[in-house]
Amino acid sequence: MRILIVNGPNLHLLGTREPAIYGTLSLADLESHWRERGTLLDIAIETFQSNHEGAIIDVIGAAANRFDALILNAGALTHYSYAIRDAVATLGVPSVEVHISNIYERETWRRHSVLSEVCQLTIVGRGTDGYLHALHHLHASITSPPLVASYGAQDHSTLDLRTPPGPGPHPVALLIHGGFWRAIWKRDLMDPMAIDLIGRGWATANVEYARGAGSYAEAVGDIESALRWIQANAHAHGLDQDRVVAIGHSAGGYLALRLAHAGSGISGALPLAAVSDLVAMSRKRPDDDPVAVFLGVTQRDAPRLWDQARLAGEPTVPLHLLHGLQDDTVDPAQSETYVRRVRADASITMVDACGHMDLIDPHATAWRSVTTALEGLSS
Repeated sequence: MRILIVNGPNLHLLGTREPAIYGTLSLADLESHWRERGTLLDIAIETFQSNHEGAIIDVIGAAANRFDALILNAGALTHYSYAIRDAVATLGVPSVEVHISNIYERETWRRHSVLSEVCQLTIVGRGTDGYLHALHHLHASITSPPLVASYGAQDHSTLDLRTPPGPGPHPVALLIHGGFWRAIWKRDLMDPMAIDLIGRGWATANVEYARGAGSYAEAVGDIESALRWIQANAHAHGLDQDRVVAIGHSAGGYLALRLAHAGSGISGALPLAAVSDLVAMSRKRPDDDPVAVFLGVTQRDAPRLWDQARLAGEPTVPLHLLHGLQDDTVDPAQSETYVRRVRADASITMVDACGHMDLIDPHATAWRSVTTALEGLSS
């Protein structure tokens, strides 16, 4: 597989240009990282950067029949270059638009992209890691194209279904991504997991759900609706509806635990670096409280809603929580406290030398702990 990565105006200044926004790595540093990851994925990476619109159009136009996919950060040209938009549309290969900063929260003129409608995914606000996420997404979508199914009426109410070879019925991993319930984090985060798990005989349903301010009730309902879709369509797609394990990471771990507490038809749950204590999470980030945004109100202003949202009572299915000891995003003590509190079938693995994102990276050493725990839940 060959992927072209194109960067536009001023991105040659990465590392020195507004490092608080764009990071401290140079473009050369990033290109080295992209090629290293490409080697892991058996992807040949070619890069190009220019400050000139015509040069970018020319290199995209010349990419036809040479590349399988395109990653594009057009810089300021994103917001008005219909000529680049037409070049991407004409190229006819899967394309991902990347922006290091969250353009939707910057100056008004930066918030509109003329490129998004001709790209299959737009990644913003994830720093320079957004390029790596784009690589993984394109690798997954090309090597194992999913069935994109709608489980509800909203635009976001979709899931990517992948099934392993053979007639089944296959056990199902219901994948619920994290990102503190913020809109810039999408289900592509779980693409590497999905590819690895189908190679292990699991069908994967990678779910998108409502995110953003006040999305709590809709997000919980979305995950329940996605599960009902799996149950209703199990026979048609060779799925074993009696073996559905909810795998949620971070904020998605909270939603997986909600399913486990609701007794809604899953056979087990595998929360990874899960937010299991909303109050503790809120207190850890008082200046940037993701829980208050998710619930749409502070605890002081709506204590009853916060009480309704907490994980009360006992889970009704077996659980195995995993948490990295070096996780500086969600305190590992959350998982330890949760398992001590519940009296149900709940076990825990604390993974050494493991950060927050390692548990969803099949190339990380922590991945073995994840697959071992999953095998234990499904046996």
